[in-house]
Amino acid sequence: MTLQASLTPAAPQTPPETRSGDSWAGVIESVTARPWLCIVLIFAVAAALRIAVALSLPREILWPDGHRYVRVAQSLLHGYGFGSVSENQASVPTQPLLIAAVELLFRHSFLALRVFFAALGAATCVVGYLLARELFGPAVALIAGALLAVYPYYIYLSALFEYPQPFFILVMGLAFWLVYRSWRIPRVSTLLLAGLCLGVGVLAVPTALAFVPVLAATLALARIPRRYISVAALLVATALPIAAWTARNYAAYGELILVNQAGGINFWVANNETYFEYGKGAVEPACGPGNTKQLYCRQLGSLERKLRAEHLSAAQSVAAEEAAGWKAGWAFLAASPARSARLSVRKLLELWSPLPDAVTPVAARVGAARDWVSILSYVPLLMLAVAGVVLLRRETRRLLPIYGYVLTFTAVYSVFLPTTRYRLPLDFFLVVFAAYALHRIAEGAARRLSGRAAARRAPVRAPSVSSPWR
Repeated sequence: MTLQASLTPAAPQTPPETRSGDSWAGVIESVTARPWLCIVLIFAVAAALRIAVALSLPREILWPDGHRYVRVAQSLLHGYGFGSVSENQASVPTQPLLIAAVELLFRHSFLALRVFFAALGAATCVVGYLLARELFGPAVALIAGALLAVYPYYIYLSALFEYPQPFFILVMGLAFWLVYRSWRIPRVSTLLLAGLCLGVGVLAVPTALAFVPVLAATLALARIPRRYISVAALLVATALPIAAWTARNYAAYGELILVNQAGGINFWVANNETYFEYGKGAVEPACGPGNTKQLYCRQLGSLERKLRAEHLSAAQSVAAEEAAGWKAGWAFLAASPARSARLSVRKLLELWSPLPDAVTPVAARVGAARDWVSILSYVPLLMLAVAGVVLLRRETRRLLPIYGYVLTFTAVYSVFLPTTRYRLPLDFFLVVFAAYALHRIAEGAARRLSGRAAARRAPVRAPSVSSPWR
C-alpha cells in the first residue's frame, strides 16, 4: 500500500436506507443516458398496449366517419380517385390514403387497419419523448414517453382507423419537435421538414390551418438567428401540400377548396337555437333518433329540400349548403352577442371536460367505466400540466408556439362544435408539461430524502464560539 493510499480516508458507508434509493437513481440515470434504449422501451410498451386493444375490438367499423373514409379509400384502390365532391365535403385526404395503403397490402382487413394505426400511436409516444427531450432533457422525456404510452385515451384512440386524429397527433408532434430542434441547431432544412409536417397536419385536421399564422408570429418573436428567413421557409413548406390538394380539387371539381367544405355546416350545427337550448346531443347527429322534431333538424331539412328544388350540380349544391351554413350560424351569433358569449363559455367547458361526450351507440355500450377511466386519468394529468406551466413561467417566450397551439384550438372549438376527440391533440402537450411537473416533484422529494439521510449521518458537533447557546 502506498503512502498516498494509506492517507486517503475510507469512503463513508452508505446507510441501508439510502443504498436502494441510490441504486434506483443509478438505474434511471443509466436508462436516460441511452436515448435508443428509451425509444425502444417506450415504443414496445405503447405498441403492446395498443395492439392488445386493437385485437379486442370488433372486426367492423365502430364510428360513423369510418364508413366515409373506407368508401373513399375503396374509390382510390379502384382507380376512381377521391370520389365526388359530395363524398369529400366532410372528408380529409390523409385518412383515405392511409387506409388505402394498408388495404393495398393486406386487402380488406379491419384488424390490419387497427394494428397499423396502433403502431402509429406507439410512434407518437416516441415523438413525445423526442420533443420533451429537446425541451426539458432526458429525465422529463422518459417520463413523458411513459405517460403517453399508458394514457388510456391514446391507447384506445390509436386503435381506431375511423378518425384522423391519431395520424394528426403524430405529424404535429413531429412538426413541433423539428421546430424546436431548429432553434438549437439552426438549419433551414429542418424548418422545411417542420413546414411539410404542418401542411400535412392541415390536410388531416383543417383546424390546424388557423394555427399556421400563430406559429409564424411566435417564430418571428423568438430569439433565433435568421428568424424571418426561418418563418418564410416554414410557410413555404406548409403551403406545398395544401396547394397540391387545392389544385387537385380545382382540377376535379372546378372549385377552389383548400381541404374540404364542411366549415359552414359545422359552424351552423354549433351555433343555433337547438344547441343553445338542449345541448350537443340535440344536434349531433343532426336528425338522429330523438332529434327529428328539433328546430335545427327541421331547418336543415328545409335547406336540403330547397337545394334539391333548384336542380344544382353536385359541386354547386355543396357550395350552396356551405354558404347557407355560414349565413345561418352568423345570424344566430349576431342576434344576441350575450347569448353567443354564454354558449362559447359552455363549449369551452365541454371541450376541457373530463367526461367523454361522444353521442353514438358505441359510446352508450361502454357505459360508466369509460367515464371513470377518463376522470381518473385526465383530471390528474390536467392538474399536473397546469402545475408544469406555472413552474415554467420563466420559459414562456420559448414555449409560445405550444401555448399558441393550445389557445388556437381552444378558441376555434369554443365557436365550433366541441368534442373530446377534438381536444385529444392538445392532451399530447398536457402530458409533456405534466412530465415536467412530475420530474420537479421527484427532484424535490429526492433532495429532502438525501438531506434527511445526510442529517442522520452527520456527527454531533460541539457548538461553535459564536453560537447563541454557548
